[in-house]
Amino acid sequence: MNQIGHIVIGLIVVSAAIYLIIFISQRLTARKVAKLKQEKNELMEIPMRDRIVEGRQLSLTGQSLQQFEILERKYEQLEKHGFDDIEEQANQVLYDSQGINFVKAAQSLKQLQQQVRDAKTTIDIVNQGLDDLKQLDAAHKQAVKDLESEYQNLRKVLLSESFQFGPAIDKLEDVLSSLEDDFAEFSRLTERGDHAAAADIYESLGMETTQLEQRIDQIPDLFETLDTTIHEQLIELNATYNRLNDDGFKFDRDIAAELDGLEQERQEALQALADLTLKKVSEQIDVLREKIENLYATLETEMHASQTVAQNSQELTEGLRQNKLLNHDLNIELDRLTQDYIFTKDEDGQVRSWHLQLANVERGLNELHDALEQHAVVFSHAIEPQDEMREELVRIETEQQDLWQEFAELPVRHQHLKSRLIYLKNKMRQIQRRVERQGLSGLSAKYQSDFYTVSDELGRSEQQLDAARVNVDDVERQLAIVNTDLDSLNEDTEHMLEAAAVTERLVRKAQNYPDNSQIVEATQQARYYYENEFDYNQAMTILGDALDAVEPGIKERTMQTYRQEQTALQEEFAEKDSKN
Repeated sequence: MNQIGHIVIGLIVVSAAIYLIIFISQRLTARKVAKLKQEKNELMEIPMRDRIVEGRQLSLTGQSLQQFEILERKYEQLEKHGFDDIEEQANQVLYDSQGINFVKAAQSLKQLQQQVRDAKTTIDIVNQGLDDLKQLDAAHKQAVKDLESEYQNLRKVLLSESFQFGPAIDKLEDVLSSLEDDFAEFSRLTERGDHAAAADIYESLGMETTQLEQRIDQIPDLFETLDTTIHEQLIELNATYNRLNDDGFKFDRDIAAELDGLEQERQEALQALADLTLKKVSEQIDVLREKIENLYATLETEMHASQTVAQNSQELTEGLRQNKLLNHDLNIELDRLTQDYIFTKDEDGQVRSWHLQLANVERGLNELHDALEQHAVVFSHAIEPQDEMREELVRIETEQQDLWQEFAELPVRHQHLKSRLIYLKNKMRQIQRRVERQGLSGLSAKYQSDFYTVSDELGRSEQQLDAARVNVDDVERQLAIVNTDLDSLNEDTEHMLEAAAVTERLVRKAQNYPDNSQIVEATQQARYYYENEFDYNQAMTILGDALDAVEPGIKERTMQTYRQEQTALQEEFAEKDSKN
């Protein structure tokens, strides 16, 4: 096949392909156009003309009529021209699709699709608008019935229960009359079918009617609070204040002026109620309640305070009397005891001081009593000075009771000190007898000094106790010192007797070592301290250490044996004493 043949075949194939594309495109376009025409036919079958006729039967006027006419014109334009334009455009699309200008055909199809969408939108808008007008017509007609019934009920409430609204009744009736005038206009517009204009009035009517209903609900309680509750409380407060004032009560505030002010505030709240400024009324009621509660609390405080002051006055008078009597008895007792005892704490000055302090309390109590009698003091202000006087009396009484107890204990303490002295003297004699029974060679100078010191202390204490007037405190201190010194002397005596006895036993044990030069020398030294210096502890230490070198632990064992023997003897003596 030559080259021309190939070209011819190629052209045939391309032509066939182009034809196939054109054919397929025409078929697809025809289907789309058919579907859009079907949608147009369905829109035409919607009974919009019947709905428009129904809309005309609503007897619309004014803005509502204008809205309806706009909707009607929209549909008539669609009905007269829109549907025909869609039909013509559909034919144009089919015509354009026959050629090979695919761009023009696509644009024609888009225009057709937009025309169908616009037709649907127009019908939807008209349908919705007609529905809104129909619903608005029904709603307004129902609103006319509802509002008419509601206003009749409100008027009935205001007429039959006018007493519940107090000074607010005139303003409420004015508001209701104004609403009824607006309602009449709303009803007229609704009957004419001018629902658009009626809607503006209806919205205002709804808000104002709701506000009126709320006021009618709220005002009775507010009026009752002001006209009954608060009014009666103020009457009660005035009566209570006048009674207390007649009884001589004083206050640190001008209660009468406050009560007048509260009545003025109540009248202002009633005026605010008449003006229907209910928020202000509610706020004023809260303020009034708080001030009234404060006044109640003030009056109650003073009434309770008057009872407290009266009771305190009786208790203070009795307390003062008892304290003065006790002070008198203390003075007599002090004079009596001074004959037998010496006092060193200025007890006489203390009793005189209490006398002066009680005189000051009595003067303060009398001054307060005079002020109360002359109604020159607020009762609640009198409680604090009364409490201070009570504290003063309690303090004085406590101190006087303490001194009275000391006076009562003086003879007992005196007798106890005598018994204590006898006990210490016996203990001193026991120490002396123990030393004498031991048969020592002698006593060291220090021990003798300690012994005679304690003995002298006992002598001085005995002289003090036997004196015509006794200083019990001084003797008590002296005997405490003697007791301590005697305990030390007793301990020194025990150590001395133990050292002497142990030394004697160690000397006998040393005789078992006659050939031991160290023990012999230690024995001689121990004898020297024992017989010449009377330092028995030093003698025991020297000889004990020497013996421990040859017989370990002998000094300690000897000491333990001695102590065991002494313990046994003490137990034996104790058993004999218990049998006797």
